[in-house]
Amino acid sequence: EKPEYSYWVGCSAGGRQALKQAQRFPDDYDGIIAGAPGNDWTGRAVGALRVAKPLATNESARLLEDDRLLVHEAVLAACDMADGVTDGVVGNPERCDFDPSVLLCEGDKSASCLTVDQVTTARMLYSSPKNPKSGREITGLLPGSELDWTDFGWTRSARNTGLEQFKYLTDKDPEWTIDRFEFEQDIVRAEEIDNDTLNALDPNLQPFLDSGGKLLSYHGWSDAQISPKNATQYYQRVVETVGDADAVHDSYRLFMAPGMGHCGGGQGPNTFDALSALEEWVEEG
Repeated sequence: EKPEYSYWVGCSAGGRQALKQAQRFPDDYDGIIAGAPGNDWTGRAVGALRVAKPLATNESARLLEDDRLLVHEAVLAACDMADGVTDGVVGNPERCDFDPSVLLCEGDKSASCLTVDQVTTARMLYSSPKNPKSGREITGLLPGSELDWTDFGWTRSARNTGLEQFKYLTDKDPEWTIDRFEFEQDIVRAEEIDNDTLNALDPNLQPFLDSGGKLLSYHGWSDAQISPKNATQYYQRVVETVGDADAVHDSYRLFMAPGMGHCGGGQGPNTFDALSALEEWVEEG
Protein backbone atom coordinates (compact mmCIF):
# COMPACT_ATOMS: atom_id res chain seq x y z
CA GLU A 1 0.00 0.00 0.00
CA LYS A 2 1.09 3.55 -0.55
CA PRO A 3 1.72 5.62 2.58
CA GLU A 4 -1.38 7.15 4.13
CA TYR A 5 0.49 10.37 5.00
CA SER A 6 3.72 11.89 3.75
CA TYR A 7 5.84 14.37 5.71
CA TRP A 8 8.84 16.56 5.02
CA VAL A 9 11.10 17.59 7.91
CA GLY A 10 14.08 19.89 7.37
CA CYS A 11 16.04 22.71 8.95
CA SER A 12 18.39 25.36 7.52
CA ALA A 13 18.96 24.38 3.88
CA GLY A 14 16.37 21.67 4.60
CA GLY A 15 14.01 24.40 5.77
CA ARG A 16 14.58 26.22 2.48
CA GLN A 17 13.85 23.00 0.61
CA ALA A 18 10.73 22.57 2.75
CA LEU A 19 9.36 25.94 1.61
CA LYS A 20 10.35 25.09 -1.96
CA GLN A 21 8.28 21.92 -1.70
CA ALA A 22 5.23 23.88 -0.57
CA GLN A 23 5.75 26.49 -3.31
CA ARG A 24 6.60 24.29 -6.27
CA PHE A 25 5.11 20.88 -5.46
CA PRO A 26 2.07 21.68 -3.30
CA ASP A 27 0.53 18.21 -3.53
CA ASP A 28 3.58 16.15 -2.53
CA TYR A 29 3.31 16.29 1.26
CA ASP A 30 0.47 16.35 3.78
CA GLY A 31 2.66 18.08 6.34
CA ILE A 32 5.88 20.06 6.12
CA ILE A 33 8.26 21.30 8.82
CA ALA A 34 10.46 24.23 7.75
CA GLY A 35 13.00 24.95 10.48
CA ALA A 36 15.20 28.08 10.30
CA PRO A 37 14.51 28.30 6.55
CA GLY A 38 17.29 29.77 4.44
CA ASN A 39 14.74 30.75 1.83
CA ASP A 40 16.65 33.94 0.92
CA TRP A 41 19.82 32.07 -0.02
CA THR A 42 21.31 34.85 -2.12
CA GLY A 43 20.47 37.43 0.55
CA ARG A 44 22.24 35.37 3.19
CA ALA A 45 25.30 35.04 0.97
CA VAL A 46 25.44 38.75 0.24
CA GLY A 47 24.67 39.72 3.83
CA ALA A 48 27.60 37.70 5.15
CA LEU A 49 30.05 38.96 2.50
CA ARG A 50 28.96 42.56 3.00
CA VAL A 51 30.24 42.43 6.59
CA ALA A 52 33.23 40.15 5.97
CA LYS A 53 34.79 42.25 3.20
CA PRO A 54 35.84 45.29 5.32
CA LEU A 55 36.87 43.00 8.20
CA ALA A 56 39.22 41.06 5.92
CA THR A 57 41.47 44.11 5.56
CA ASN A 58 40.72 46.04 8.78
CA GLU A 59 41.59 43.86 11.74
CA SER A 60 40.87 46.67 14.22
CA ALA A 61 37.21 46.69 13.15
CA ARG A 62 36.68 43.05 14.11
CA LEU A 63 34.57 42.16 17.13
CA LEU A 64 36.53 39.52 19.01
CA GLU A 65 34.99 37.14 21.55
CA ASP A 66 35.20 39.54 24.50
CA ASP A 67 33.81 42.37 22.38
CA ARG A 68 30.87 40.22 21.29
CA LEU A 69 30.13 39.33 24.90
CA LEU A 70 30.24 43.04 25.79
CA VAL A 71 27.71 43.84 23.05
CA HIS A 72 25.49 40.93 24.08
CA GLU A 73 25.41 42.06 27.71
CA ALA A 74 24.53 45.59 26.59
CA VAL A 75 21.68 44.21 24.46
CA LEU A 76 20.30 42.29 27.44
CA ALA A 77 20.57 45.37 29.63
CA ALA A 78 18.58 47.32 27.05
CA CYS A 79 15.96 44.77 26.00
CA ASP A 80 15.75 41.70 28.25
CA MET A 81 13.06 43.25 30.46
CA ALA A 82 10.93 44.41 27.52
CA ASP A 83 8.70 41.33 27.91
CA GLY A 84 8.43 41.81 31.67
CA VAL A 85 10.75 38.94 32.57
CA THR A 86 14.51 38.97 33.24
CA ASP A 87 15.55 35.63 31.77
CA GLY A 88 18.75 36.25 29.80
CA VAL A 89 17.07 36.35 26.38
CA VAL A 90 15.40 39.01 24.25
CA GLY A 91 11.73 38.11 23.83
CA ASN A 92 11.21 39.95 20.53
CA PRO A 93 14.44 41.39 19.12
CA GLU A 94 12.62 43.11 16.23
CA ARG A 95 11.32 45.49 18.90
CA CYS A 96 14.70 45.89 20.60
CA ASP A 97 15.84 49.46 19.96
CA PHE A 98 19.54 48.95 20.69
CA ASP A 99 22.24 51.29 19.40
CA PRO A 100 25.80 49.91 19.79
CA SER A 101 27.14 53.46 19.97
CA VAL A 102 26.33 53.38 23.71
CA LEU A 103 29.52 51.31 23.98
CA LEU A 104 31.73 53.78 22.11
CA CYS A 105 35.03 54.47 23.89
CA GLU A 106 35.51 58.02 25.13
CA GLY A 107 39.26 57.52 25.10
CA ASP A 108 41.53 54.56 24.34
CA LYS A 109 40.09 51.14 23.60
CA SER A 110 39.42 49.07 26.73
CA ALA A 111 37.58 45.91 27.71
CA SER A 112 34.47 47.94 28.52
CA CYS A 113 34.05 49.84 25.25
CA LEU A 114 34.26 49.64 21.44
CA THR A 115 36.16 51.69 18.90
CA VAL A 116 34.39 53.67 16.18
CA ASP A 117 35.21 50.95 13.65
CA GLN A 118 33.84 48.23 15.93
CA VAL A 119 30.60 50.13 16.46
CA THR A 120 30.31 50.41 12.67
CA THR A 121 30.76 46.64 12.39
CA ALA A 122 27.99 45.98 14.91
CA ARG A 123 25.67 48.34 13.08
CA MET A 124 26.41 46.56 9.79
CA LEU A 125 25.51 43.22 11.34
CA TYR A 126 22.16 44.54 12.56
CA SER A 127 21.31 46.49 9.42
CA SER A 128 19.11 45.30 6.54
CA PRO A 129 19.95 47.17 3.32
CA LYS A 130 17.68 46.88 0.31
CA ASN A 131 18.26 45.44 -3.11
CA PRO A 132 18.49 48.71 -5.08
CA LYS A 133 16.60 47.24 -8.04
CA SER A 134 13.78 45.28 -6.42
CA GLY A 135 13.58 47.20 -3.15
CA ARG A 136 13.50 43.92 -1.22
CA GLU A 137 15.16 44.04 2.19
CA ILE A 138 18.29 41.91 2.62
CA THR A 139 17.88 40.93 6.23
CA GLY A 140 20.61 41.39 8.82
CA LEU A 141 21.04 39.68 12.19
CA LEU A 142 19.13 40.66 15.31
CA PRO A 143 19.99 41.81 18.85
CA GLY A 144 20.63 38.77 21.01
CA SER A 145 22.58 36.81 18.38
CA GLU A 146 25.99 38.25 19.34
CA LEU A 147 27.38 35.15 21.07
CA ASP A 148 27.26 33.29 17.75
CA TRP A 149 28.97 36.02 15.73
CA THR A 150 32.54 35.38 14.60
CA ASP A 151 35.64 37.54 14.12
CA PHE A 152 34.45 38.09 10.53
CA GLY A 153 30.81 38.77 11.38
CA TRP A 154 28.28 36.10 10.40
CA THR A 155 29.01 32.41 11.01
CA ARG A 156 31.73 30.68 9.03
CA SER A 157 29.10 28.62 7.21
CA ALA A 158 27.23 31.73 6.04
CA ARG A 159 30.47 33.34 4.90
CA ASN A 160 31.70 30.24 3.06
CA THR A 161 28.33 29.79 1.39
CA GLY A 162 28.57 33.37 0.18
CA LEU A 163 32.02 32.83 -1.27
CA GLU A 164 30.92 29.67 -3.07
CA GLN A 165 27.77 31.39 -4.36
CA PHE A 166 29.86 33.94 -6.23
CA LYS A 167 32.69 31.63 -7.25
CA TYR A 168 30.57 28.90 -8.78
CA LEU A 169 27.12 30.34 -9.51
CA THR A 170 27.07 34.12 -9.85
CA ASP A 171 30.49 34.81 -11.43
CA LYS A 172 31.31 31.22 -12.44
CA ASP A 173 34.95 31.98 -11.64
CA PRO A 174 36.73 29.71 -9.10
CA GLU A 175 39.37 32.44 -8.72
CA TRP A 176 36.81 34.98 -7.49
CA THR A 177 37.79 36.62 -4.18
CA ILE A 178 35.92 38.75 -1.70
CA ASP A 179 37.78 41.93 -2.61
CA ARG A 180 35.72 41.96 -5.84
CA PHE A 181 32.44 42.05 -3.94
CA GLU A 182 30.25 45.16 -4.28
CA PHE A 183 26.88 45.03 -2.54
CA GLU A 184 24.88 47.39 -4.78
CA GLN A 185 25.72 45.50 -7.97
CA ASP A 186 26.21 41.98 -6.67
CA ILE A 187 22.90 41.53 -4.86
CA VAL A 188 21.09 42.39 -8.09
CA ARG A 189 23.26 40.02 -10.16
CA ALA A 190 23.00 37.21 -7.62
CA GLU A 191 19.20 37.30 -7.50
CA GLU A 192 18.77 37.62 -11.26
CA ILE A 193 21.16 34.75 -11.98
CA ASP A 194 19.55 32.54 -9.31
CA ASN A 195 16.13 33.22 -10.86
CA ASP A 196 14.19 31.36 -8.13
CA THR A 197 16.45 28.31 -8.30
CA LEU A 198 17.98 28.20 -4.80
CA ASN A 199 15.86 30.99 -3.34
CA ALA A 200 12.43 29.94 -2.05
CA LEU A 201 10.74 33.34 -1.89
CA ASP A 202 7.49 32.77 -3.82
CA PRO A 203 4.77 33.91 -1.38
CA ASN A 204 1.86 32.38 -3.29
CA LEU A 205 1.06 29.36 -1.14
CA GLN A 206 -2.56 29.29 -2.30
CA PRO A 207 -2.14 25.96 -4.16
CA PHE A 208 -0.62 24.40 -1.02
CA LEU A 209 -3.43 25.79 1.15
CA ASP A 210 -6.00 24.48 -1.33
CA SER A 211 -4.41 21.02 -1.24
CA GLY A 212 -5.08 20.77 2.50
CA GLY A 213 -1.41 20.69 3.42
CA LYS A 214 -0.09 21.91 6.77
CA LEU A 215 3.15 23.88 7.08
CA LEU A 216 4.79 24.32 10.46
CA SER A 217 7.80 26.66 10.56
CA TYR A 218 10.09 27.76 13.39
CA HIS A 219 13.16 29.95 13.74
CA GLY A 220 15.44 30.98 16.60
CA TRP A 221 15.50 34.73 17.26
CA SER A 222 19.23 34.49 18.07
CA ASP A 223 20.20 32.70 14.86
CA ALA A 224 23.47 34.14 13.47
CA GLN A 225 23.65 31.82 10.48
CA ILE A 226 20.32 32.55 8.79
CA SER A 227 18.54 35.76 9.71
CA PRO A 228 15.29 35.04 11.58
CA LYS A 229 13.73 37.94 9.70
CA ASN A 230 13.70 35.56 6.71
CA ALA A 231 10.93 33.65 8.46
CA THR A 232 8.87 36.58 9.76
CA GLN A 233 9.01 38.55 6.52
CA TYR A 234 8.13 35.53 4.40
CA TYR A 235 5.14 34.72 6.59
CA GLN A 236 3.89 38.28 6.27
CA ARG A 237 4.30 38.22 2.50
CA VAL A 238 2.28 34.99 2.32
CA VAL A 239 -0.55 36.60 4.31
CA GLU A 240 -0.49 39.66 2.05
CA THR A 241 -0.42 37.54 -1.12
CA VAL A 242 -3.14 35.10 -0.12
CA GLY A 243 -5.10 37.99 1.36
CA ASP A 244 -6.69 35.98 4.16
CA ALA A 245 -4.89 35.76 7.51
CA ASP A 246 -7.36 33.17 8.83
CA ALA A 247 -6.83 30.88 5.85
CA VAL A 248 -3.07 31.10 6.28
CA HIS A 249 -3.43 30.47 10.02
CA ASP A 250 -5.39 27.28 9.35
CA SER A 251 -2.57 25.85 7.22
CA TYR A 252 0.70 27.66 8.03
CA ARG A 253 2.01 28.44 11.51
CA LEU A 254 5.26 30.19 12.40
CA PHE A 255 6.88 29.91 15.84
CA MET A 256 9.77 32.19 16.83
CA ALA A 257 11.95 30.90 19.67
CA PRO A 258 13.53 33.59 21.90
CA GLY A 259 17.23 32.97 22.56
CA MET A 260 17.46 29.94 20.27
CA GLY A 261 20.33 29.69 17.82
CA HIS A 262 20.45 27.97 14.44
CA CYS A 263 18.05 25.02 14.43
CA GLY A 264 18.61 24.65 18.19
CA GLY A 265 20.97 25.55 21.01
CA GLY A 266 21.40 28.98 22.52
CA GLN A 267 20.34 30.59 25.76
CA GLY A 268 16.57 30.17 25.35
CA PRO A 269 14.22 27.16 25.26
CA ASN A 270 15.13 25.09 22.21
CA THR A 271 13.90 21.53 22.76
CA PHE A 272 10.55 20.62 21.23
CA ASP A 273 8.85 17.86 19.24
CA ALA A 274 7.69 19.56 16.07
CA LEU A 275 6.93 16.32 14.20
CA SER A 276 4.43 15.02 16.76
CA ALA A 277 2.70 18.40 16.75
CA LEU A 278 2.51 18.32 12.95
CA GLU A 279 1.18 14.76 12.89
CA GLU A 280 -1.58 15.67 15.35
CA TRP A 281 -2.44 18.75 13.30
CA VAL A 282 -2.60 16.84 9.99
CA GLU A 283 -4.16 13.57 11.18
CA GLU A 284 -6.37 14.70 14.07
CA GLY A 285 -7.10 18.31 13.23
